[in-house]
Amino acid sequence: MNAASGSAIAREMRVDADEIAERKAFLRLGEDDAASLRAVHAAIGAQGRHGFSDAFYAALRSRPALAALLRDDATVARLKAAHERYFRELTAGEYGTDYVARRLEVGVTHARIGLEPKWYVGAFREYLSGMIDTLWTHSDGRREQFVPAFDALLKVALFDLGLTLDTYIHADKRRIALRDRAIESSVNGVFIADAGQPCYPLIYVNPAFERVLGSTAGTIVGKPCICRDEVADGYAEIRRAIAHGTEGNTVLRLRRADGERRWIELFLAPVRSEAGAVTHFVGVLNDVTDRKDAEARLSHLANHDPLTGLPNRNLLHDRLAHAITRRGEGLSAVLFLDLDRFKLINDSYGHDVGDELLRAVAARLQHCLRAEDTVARLGGDEFVVLLEDLPSVDAAAAIAGKIASHLSVPVTVGERELPLAASVGIALHPRDGSDPQTLLKHADTAMYRAKEAGRGGFCFFAADMNAQALQRLTLENDLRRALDNGELEVFYQAQVALVDGRLTGAEALVRWRHPEKGLVPPAAFIPVAEETGLIVSLGEQVLRAACHQLATWQRQGLPRLTVAVNLSPRQFRQPDLVDRVTAILAETGADPDWLELEITESAAMQHAEETIGALRRLREMGVSLAIDDFGTGYSSLSYLKRFPIDKLKIDRSFVQGVPGNGDDAAIVQAIIAMARSLGLALLAEGVESAAQRDFLQAQGCAVAQGWLFGRAVPAAAFERDHLAGHGA
Repeated sequence: MNAASGSAIAREMRVDADEIAERKAFLRLGEDDAASLRAVHAAIGAQGRHGFSDAFYAALRSRPALAALLRDDATVARLKAAHERYFRELTAGEYGTDYVARRLEVGVTHARIGLEPKWYVGAFREYLSGMIDTLWTHSDGRREQFVPAFDALLKVALFDLGLTLDTYIHADKRRIALRDRAIESSVNGVFIADAGQPCYPLIYVNPAFERVLGSTAGTIVGKPCICRDEVADGYAEIRRAIAHGTEGNTVLRLRRADGERRWIELFLAPVRSEAGAVTHFVGVLNDVTDRKDAEARLSHLANHDPLTGLPNRNLLHDRLAHAITRRGEGLSAVLFLDLDRFKLINDSYGHDVGDELLRAVAARLQHCLRAEDTVARLGGDEFVVLLEDLPSVDAAAAIAGKIASHLSVPVTVGERELPLAASVGIALHPRDGSDPQTLLKHADTAMYRAKEAGRGGFCFFAADMNAQALQRLTLENDLRRALDNGELEVFYQAQVALVDGRLTGAEALVRWRHPEKGLVPPAAFIPVAEETGLIVSLGEQVLRAACHQLATWQRQGLPRLTVAVNLSPRQFRQPDLVDRVTAILAETGADPDWLELEITESAAMQHAEETIGALRRLREMGVSLAIDDFGTGYSSLSYLKRFPIDKLKIDRSFVQGVPGNGDDAAIVQAIIAMARSLGLALLAEGVESAAQRDFLQAQGCAVAQGWLFGRAVPAAAFERDHLAGHGA
């Protein structure tokens, strides 16, 4: 036993001579007791060991929790010997500071190795039980001698037990104090929020938290949790964690108390009671501003030209790709610029002068363009300008002329006035290409034509206009023939309940089986059908085929199955639409209760009052109505609540981004909440992953369709895959 260590523990626990005396006095453990025990000790000392430990360790080894620790007989023998020595001291009659120090050391050791107090108490009980016979024998059966000796031994045992239990309490305090000091000393901000109150108030913040946010504990503690009820970007994951009682993390842009904005990395975790209920949330804050700034610098270096600061080829390709993806009603134009005779200037005056000239060109280009336009430098004297949402080809020509004019003014570098001119090539999207590489290549080709035409001007790329027009005309003629020859087919995609995967309906989708090209994707022919007006005839064929199929399934005795059919905006605007639907239902014998008609959000809003009338007549027939691609148009809520519709279909463009994209997740949640408040059913389109399905179900969307549940297939395959075993 390490006496110095025990003495240090005694000082730490403040068990000094006065404390020892007070404890003895309370137990009435006096010198008479010590003398009585010394007499017992002298009498039984020659016996070597008391023998109580045999039964005690036999009892311990019978318990499964301890048997694995006491399998080795040699170890058990050593433990027995140690306990014999330990308990022999109980009768030694010396109970001063050295004795206490040794006892405290043993108690702390037991606490450190995890030996629970109940085993320690059990050892005392076994010892006292064994000592009854020893003391009785020592007293020759005389009660007046036995009782004082046993009472003295009991006092010492209780004295020891008190010290031991105090060491356990002290060990817990040391662990808690160490944990508190560690948290207080942490370089990370730590806070604790009370989950039992609605506003999740902060009940603790450490000094690092104060440093990170620049506020004192007095101004923070008691205030609502910083991650509660925020709407700024980055909080969605934390709100989800709070709502579900799970861990969460995010990176936020927060404003400190002094107004400085910093990037903060936030980790949040629930603290649960023994019953499993969330009682608190503990959060950790890291100031990652330096890291974010470094990432921003690296990103800037990776995506910008170091000479001019303009976007480089990488960033240009990215913005071109985005422009193509989000194409609006207008045109996009790619302008490829090359400075005329730049090599001559570079060779004559050196690269330093050439670099100054390039920086001046970059500044002029930025000055004469809109803030939303992109100016990039590809390298050397080649620049590219990306223009989006142009109203016409003439607008692209006007901007190209403006650029050529600005770049025709000489540039002064030092004391030299340098002549300047540029040739510009123009490629238009979608006319001249549908991907960044093609558009850049065609703009480059047009630029060389501008040089060939005399430099200092601009030229459009138009070599393939006739070929494209011919291709479109051929597609239109083939589509007319397809409508006449019955080449269009209707495929069906399952709509299922998210809670159990049960089939609830299907959407009818048109496919074109071309006699030479095979299946033509809808994206290739639907735009042509809409532009030429063929969409009305096409839509009517799809509706008739779907109703025929509905009638067939009804005759087979299948459970009620809703089949959704899209109405194009032009088809929906037909004045005799309701009469056509009525005639098709009568012709096919389909039950209108099985039919659902879908119209787009934008189509519904074009002539809102007329839309309401048409929708009401369809509803009176028993047909269900749905707003398709919801969220992509510009709905007026005042009209939306007046529309006699049954369902909203969340557009796939939002579903694709959940749950990872915070904006998409927020939009989907808003649509679901709005539908719920209006009493409308919901269906999510384009569900392709289990994560999307789980997110939608958790938010309250009941029905979905998408590749996760099956692709669109012909009617026979749909029956085999989804309807087998459901017939009469």
